[in-house]
Amino acid sequence: MSALAWLFGLGFLALAGPLLFHLIRRTPKGEVAFSSLMFLRPTPPRLTRRSRLDNLLLLLLRMAAVALIAAAFMRPFFNSNVKLDFEDLPGRKTAVLLDTSASMKRVDLWAQATGKLEQVLDEADNNDEIAVFTFDKKLQKLVDYTKKSESSGLLQAFNELKVEPNWNASDLGDALVDVANRLLESDDNRDDFDEDGNRNRDTASKLQVVVISDMQTGSSTAALQSFRWPEQIKVQFASVNTGSGTNATLELLLADESDPQQIRENVLVRNSKESESDQFSVSWEDSSLPPIPFLVPAGSSKILRITRDAASQSASKLILSGDDADYDNQHFAIPPLKQSVAIGYVGDESPDDPEGMHYYFKRSLVESAVTSFDLKQFSTAGNSEKLDASMETPEFLVVTRPVSQDEQTTIDGLLESGTTLLIALGDRSMLDSTRAWTAVTDTVDEADESSDSYAMLGNIDFSHPAFEPFSGPRFNDFTQIRFWETLKPTLSDNVQVLARFDDDSPAIWHQLAHNKSNIYVFGFGWQPAKSQLALSSKFLPLMMRMIELATRTVPVPSSSTVGDSIEVPKGYDQFVTTGGDVEVLDEETATVSPNAPGIYSFVNSSDAELADLQVAVNVNPLESQTDTMPVDQLSALGVVLGTHNTSEEEFEHQRRLLDFELENRQKLWKWLVLGAIVLIISESFIAGRADRTNRSQENSEQGIANG
Repeated sequence: MSALAWLFGLGFLALAGPLLFHLIRRTPKGEVAFSSLMFLRPTPPRLTRRSRLDNLLLLLLRMAAVALIAAAFMRPFFNSNVKLDFEDLPGRKTAVLLDTSASMKRVDLWAQATGKLEQVLDEADNNDEIAVFTFDKKLQKLVDYTKKSESSGLLQAFNELKVEPNWNASDLGDALVDVANRLLESDDNRDDFDEDGNRNRDTASKLQVVVISDMQTGSSTAALQSFRWPEQIKVQFASVNTGSGTNATLELLLADESDPQQIRENVLVRNSKESESDQFSVSWEDSSLPPIPFLVPAGSSKILRITRDAASQSASKLILSGDDADYDNQHFAIPPLKQSVAIGYVGDESPDDPEGMHYYFKRSLVESAVTSFDLKQFSTAGNSEKLDASMETPEFLVVTRPVSQDEQTTIDGLLESGTTLLIALGDRSMLDSTRAWTAVTDTVDEADESSDSYAMLGNIDFSHPAFEPFSGPRFNDFTQIRFWETLKPTLSDNVQVLARFDDDSPAIWHQLAHNKSNIYVFGFGWQPAKSQLALSSKFLPLMMRMIELATRTVPVPSSSTVGDSIEVPKGYDQFVTTGGDVEVLDEETATVSPNAPGIYSFVNSSDAELADLQVAVNVNPLESQTDTMPVDQLSALGVVLGTHNTSEEEFEHQRRLLDFELENRQKLWKWLVLGAIVLIISESFIAGRADRTNRSQENSEQGIANG
């Protein structure tokens, strides 16, 4: 016999009540009035204990009723032969997620994390299964599910892998979704079904996830927004933290090249909300200039300008000082190396004549601290340098006059070597000598048109690289530029028209020569007598954009982040890491993924003239947002927080469920209450009968006394 509520057994103490009431003498009910006592104050008789019990049957009935009621509240039941075996209870299936992102490099966070892992193993039950995963940008399984009895082997296997934090960013949301799917898949593969073919969830493993991380706010949780978290998987967060300290980071923005002698870099510095300091300084590596001090309050950011001196022109590392966490205190950038672009101009105009095209083209070549131009003119004058094969190959060639047969041959050779050609058809006499490059098959005679008429650009292809910088709404208005002399040419089918006049005739078009060289053709001249293009604000950026596309020095790519895929540029077969290691790239290698911050290089081992392409790789700026993420943020995304019961707790829980089931099935308390009711009715009947008998005897005795 067992009971669900043994505490109600204290109700048996109420059995003393009927016993005490039977031992107490009560005031006699029969009274006789005497006139001599009417002026005296009545005094009740003292309550005294009887020396013996009367009405034992009533006493027993009352005590039995109280006992049955107390026993009913205890909800007793008879134990059956069903017994719960501790060894048959399900264990927990725990996936430990260990954060290995860059922010875990701070102070002693990694030592805390490994300590948390040992604590999880120590607190596990013998029948628990534990696996260790690491996550940063991606989830990776390190150690497969192992029983607690073999936990020493699991910890040894983990230590042998020598896992350490890397430089990747953290994606907590993707890691949780991935491990949840893996847990569900492993649970569905269990051979645990009842007789009806349904999965027995009572004996299935309890799915648990333990996250060991610094829980920094920069960790992405976007994957959880579109994922419905399974209710059977509970997540426990074992956070590690530095306790105190300052963490700030820096980021290099676009450089200001307005001063041809110096480059001023815009540096963005962010300070975390939990920082204890706001005093920092920034400097270039190996710079002779002193570090620039500045103040950034906790939780805010600031942009400052820092100048490169002669010693730091080739520096590639910007350093932040005054911070406790140094993992994100450096920013790599491609050094602004000086570049000289060779440009040829085939025209007879004087560079100082404001009525000629050469005058405006020369002034569109704006040099900076990192770019200079070597402009050579080839005219028909006797003392001018001749355009022939012996000259240095220019990267950009402009033609504004008819060319001779020898010059045509030279230009064809330049096109084969990769030179970009720009032809301005300011004169119809140029058509015959340039027809092989302009693709003009016919023109419309405009002799009868009025001299006051003009054309405007009405349709421009802003998707082409030459016009891409003008695609924004602030820069795409070309309607203020007028053109007085246009050719209205008919073109062959192998050209791409980049801009048309408002009458739909081609204005600017483009084609490829030898499948490698770009040819741009202007169907007009840009001198003031024929158009307003050279006088507009569009001319300079248009010329600079075409020269930028023409240079054989590959444009420096924007800064990449660790772990991101970088597309391998055509013509490069080696990838040099920051440590000098060379990775050979085969034809099937489309991308590379740097695993540490620094300066990487793409190299062509067979063509020494092709400049190396450098790429600056930095830590993801989100990894520097080290403020602690509130756990409620994950709970709001549907993650079920908490832990499953241990084996001992589960055993007690299952035992209580079994007791409740047996008690609910037997319902002995109903019979006990029914028995108590029968006893109370019997006691009431016997007590009433005894009271009537006592009254009859008292009345008889009183009648005899009066008679």
